[in-house]
Amino acid sequence: MLSEPLSLEKLSTEEQTFLRPVKTAPDSVTLEIFQVRIPANDVELTEELWSSIDEQRLGVALRRNLVKDGFRAGVLGGAMPDMLARYLNLQSEMPEVSSEQLITDQSADPRAIRRVIQLNRREAATVQASDLQPQLFVMTEDEKGLKAHNYDQVQAVYSLRAEPVAGQRVSIRLTPELQHGEMRNRYSGSARGIFLMTPSREREIFDQLEIATDLAAGELLVVSCLSAVPSSLGQAFHAIDRGGPAEHKMLLVRLLQVPGSEILADAGPE
Repeated sequence: MLSEPLSLEKLSTEEQTFLRPVKTAPDSVTLEIFQVRIPANDVELTEELWSSIDEQRLGVALRRNLVKDGFRAGVLGGAMPDMLARYLNLQSEMPEVSSEQLITDQSADPRAIRRVIQLNRREAATVQASDLQPQLFVMTEDEKGLKAHNYDQVQAVYSLRAEPVAGQRVSIRLTPELQHGEMRNRYSGSARGIFLMTPSREREIFDQLEIATDLAAGELLVVSCLSAVPSSLGQAFHAIDRGGPAEHKMLLVRLLQVPGSEILADAGPE
């Protein structure tokens, strides 16, 4: 029996670890998005995670551009590393059912968050990568060398697009952009060709860093940053410094279902 995507509030430790089938529109794909905080200085954890991630799934030129700007990305298929599975086991992070709700540091700021979305080929989803910051200094590199950039009122986001391709796979495109400056009314186009005036900030889109790859059901696209490239775009998107131990935020995009197929999600993290 089909059911709606489960929210975090509805998950419990008594649920099966198998993700339930998801209702989809005829031309849409269903994606699961995780954002996971991991210690930035835990070399053992980092090595365990990336030893299981296939970075060769991305083109050579793209990998070179990503490294220059402090990003690291690849595709995870097959068995999930035990450490990552424990981080993603969101059911175990939920409190027991109670008439009283206790807010703790973990529940107010969870180490891992999950979101399920449906996209068709005409839509783009916005994935927030950082909080809004009053100022940001970033160094980028191109064929002319290093360039310094200063932004005010800036937030790092990804634009996510998905389109079905042959072989019951989905083409994923994840494009980083910085939204900055004051909120102003601007014209934007819709999928139906209608121009709408909406409040927004200036956008700087980094097309040369667009991560494009095909995913099969159950595979994950993993994106994070390199520690050795300070003041980089990768750090701006994925490094977290809140006064305590430094952390990196990993973004994982998982294909759950393609349109018109009977593919159901693989087993969730144990």
